[in-house]
Amino acid sequence: MKYKLKSNEAEVFVLQEGAMLTSMIKDGTEYLWQGDEAHWSGQAPICFPIVGVIKNNEGTAYGKKCLMKRHGVARINPFELKEKCENSVTFIQKSSDKTREQYPFDYELEVKYTLLNSSVTVTYTVKNTSNEKMPFSIGGHPAFNCPLIKDEKFEDYKVVFDKPLEKGFLRPDHETGLINGNQRYDLFCGKDSIDMRHDLFEEKDAMVFDDIKPKSATLIGKSKKGVRLEYQDMKNLLIWSACNEAEFIALEPWSATAAFDNESTALEEKRDITVLEPNSVAVFNYKITLI
Repeated sequence: MKYKLKSNEAEVFVLQEGAMLTSMIKDGTEYLWQGDEAHWSGQAPICFPIVGVIKNNEGTAYGKKCLMKRHGVARINPFELKEKCENSVTFIQKSSDKTREQYPFDYELEVKYTLLNSSVTVTYTVKNTSNEKMPFSIGGHPAFNCPLIKDEKFEDYKVVFDKPLEKGFLRPDHETGLINGNQRYDLFCGKDSIDMRHDLFEEKDAMVFDDIKPKSATLIGKSKKGVRLEYQDMKNLLIWSACNEAEFIALEPWSATAAFDNESTALEEKRDITVLEPNSVAVFNYKITLI
């Protein structure tokens, strides 16, 4: 089922399957990547209760086995519609026998999209409904068309931050998805923008800006059309595109990162992990603005 949100400036469509964005339109321009098997068939999956990968797709959480592929269980299990209003829609996923086979905790995950003018606020509400501590991470994975209009090309775009970057970024391995924490890339230290080039992504995977100090990133082209992402509740930002000159850029706000190649396989010991007490709630927001 697809739900439509409409404002005086934009139209947004959200799928109940995966509780994810599937279209974002302003002034007749489609901003969201529409998926392409030749590059990446996804669009904007939700990453929960892991972001990226855990080592060999398995680990533990307080001694209990976890068996999860990339980005966890939320995106591959059903959501129900909780509420539909004129400018918002909310979905909920509750743990099930199927999710517990991979992630052995009881939870409720609400995903809400609110459209105001040209901005969509995405709200993740995570509740621990079990009687034990629950470790998790969460993140968005929206991908945007790049270029947005026909007379531009990928290289006409750049990502502009609200302040200069203070340290080098990390890279996951293309094959394993694990991050080498001992190798940082200092190409953009002290700069507040990155010119987009396909070769940034051909030999390496995403650029992982961990503990990022800028809290706004804008993908913008020479026509001044673009997308601004604001992610005050998220500690990390990934910038990614697929190999073979894919015409999209994903701006991914994550509460944590994929596993490092030298860290423990216990979820509760991962970097930036959130641990919820029983019957506790955690809320994360980020905002996408179409320019």
